[in-house]
Amino acid sequence: MFKKFDSRISRRDALKLGVLVTAALGMGLPLSLLTKSAVAQDLGTEQLAFLFDQKKCIGCKLCESACRSANQEARDEQVKWRRVLDNGGDEGEGHFLSISCNHCADPACLTVCPVTAYTKRQDGIVVHNAEKCVGCGYCMYACPYHAPQLSKKTKRVTKCHFCYSRQDQGQQPACVEACPKKALTYGKLSELKKAPGGVATLKGLPSPTITNPSWVIIPKE
Repeated sequence: MFKKFDSRISRRDALKLGVLVTAALGMGLPLSLLTKSAVAQDLGTEQLAFLFDQKKCIGCKLCESACRSANQEARDEQVKWRRVLDNGGDEGEGHFLSISCNHCADPACLTVCPVTAYTKRQDGIVVHNAEKCVGCGYCMYACPYHAPQLSKKTKRVTKCHFCYSRQDQGQQPACVEACPKKALTYGKLSELKKAPGGVATLKGLPSPTITNPSWVIIPKE
């Protein structure tokens, strides 16, 4: 359904990765870090997550624009922290998917980052530190959801941080607040999983066994 989420690496991408590895060696970065295991944290019932109800989404993309307005980094024209995809169906019959970083339980981005630019908070939010980032792009290739994106302006990676500063102040993530149909909500993953009909993936998306994404999708029939 959503072919843009084909997680296979093309020959061109593989060649790019080879260039990046060579560059990393030139910088003296330890490639052994690429194969290290993620430091999985037992977050119990605290892991925060998004819930996307495909039945309610009308494809207005207000979540996209709200994300851009609320976050300076997301205003870079080259990147989109939140994206609304569609399957090209007729008006009123299309299937939409609003997606950003899934703040996975086993985040591949964190696993492969050679400069520890990624951290996972106690609430499960995966945060990227642009000051540490060297723009090697390992995380971009590792993430099956293509959440980390390279800014051509800063030459560093950037991605959704779940509006953690807003949440710390008792506010909702900007994308959630902007959704007029309440198709996009958030909360503790343990609670969201109780939503009737909720699943962790859709046809065309990567297997959730790869990174254990922290999201719940209610598919449109």
